[in-house]
Amino acid sequence: MRDQGSIRRPLFTGPADVRRVVRARSVYSHKGDFGYLLIVGGSDVYSGAPALAGMAALRTGVGLVVIAAPKVIAPTIRSYSPNVIVHSLGSDVVTSDDVPKVTQLLGRSDALVLGPGIGLDPETKRAIPLMVDRAVEMNKPMLIDADAIKSLADQVELLKGANTIITPHAGEFNAITGIDAPPRWRERLPICTQFATKYSCVLLLKGHDTIVTDGQRVRLNRTGNPGMATGGMGDVLSGIIGTFLAYGAEPFYAAAAGAYVHGLAGDLVRRAKGFHMVASDIIEALPSILKVYDRIRA
Repeated sequence: MRDQGSIRRPLFTGPADVRRVVRARSVYSHKGDFGYLLIVGGSDVYSGAPALAGMAALRTGVGLVVIAAPKVIAPTIRSYSPNVIVHSLGSDVVTSDDVPKVTQLLGRSDALVLGPGIGLDPETKRAIPLMVDRAVEMNKPMLIDADAIKSLADQVELLKGANTIITPHAGEFNAITGIDAPPRWRERLPICTQFATKYSCVLLLKGHDTIVTDGQRVRLNRTGNPGMATGGMGDVLSGIIGTFLAYGAEPFYAAAAGAYVHGLAGDLVRRAKGFHMVASDIIEALPSILKVYDRIRA
């Protein structure tokens, strides 16, 4: 493990992180210039999660969203928005039989978001490591969230050398490490940096003070508010960060910028609605947050 004394003091996330990852648009731009994002998720119980991630990605500015979801919920996801492309997988949950199709779709994508609503069916838990392995082999940046994180509990080493962000809350972090993350960031920081160093990944540990680290660099995010403690918020965050990955941003900066934008959108909604918000409110607030970074290049 790296000596904790060598770790830089954390910097707060802020507008500079967003400016680092957003893409200027040429008058000659086409959707391929802003990345194709593949989202793999959903199950017979959870249909909204991959849809929220996809719609958040589109509002953030990705060029194209493709969602691969179990056949039982694929029509439902299509009904949420005509702006996403939905591929139906072979069963009512994600299984190992879906790996070839996901691999094919990933070959035409710039980044992967794996996990929104994916569930913990035994077949799904066997499929997740295979999909992670394929993404690593193809050198595709990816974000792993929700139950996909738990599915790697016995194979966390798959993250080593991967161009990967994982975004657990404290419970999911415990599921893969056995560690109860303390509530305060100063106590969390050594745990987070050690994990990110050991597994060569970017860790975004959600909380009141969200920590983003690659083991060396650290960002602390304090945007956001308690009204965001509701279902689907993590899926929106995944879509935002997934967009920045699809832009080609370095994972550490994609995660830092995503945490800042996500929380700032929540703060904007709070001013209008108090704590009475839902995840889709955050999606609709994203253009107001991001338009100040819009640029046109020659």
